[in-house]
Amino acid sequence: MLPPRAESVHWARSFAGGSLIGWGMGDLAQDMALVVSELATNALRHGLVLDPRNLRESGAEPIRMSMIRRGSLVTCAFADPGSAAPVLRHPSPLEPGGMGLHIVESMSLRWGWNPLLPQGKVVWAVLKS
Repeated sequence: MLPPRAESVHWARSFAGGSLIGWGMGDLAQDMALVVSELATNALRHGLVLDPRNLRESGAEPIRMSMIRRGSLVTCAFADPGSAAPVLRHPSPLEPGGMGLHIVESMSLRWGWNPLLPQGKVVWAVLKS
């Protein structure tokens, strides 16, 4: 679970790197760290449901990170309570950010998202060692 704090992105990267090293896939650690950073940041920024009355988490499910290995493929997934689909935006020179999913797309074999019931979604990316 990732608490709604900036240091959660660092924790997610550390977890991913440690998992890959444990699986003997340390060669994938740099690419996975970048993908994890982008997915975790998006989940924290866009996936949390906020209570507009006091701008705190509304008690919805937390963000959860998981990694699955199958042979030389590793899937990293982030589940969050938000219902909005991730959007691959066209970056603007006038707005900072907007490159996260472009980075995920360029670093992974494939990426996508699936809705969760009764609410939420999971956003995932597959990398190959």
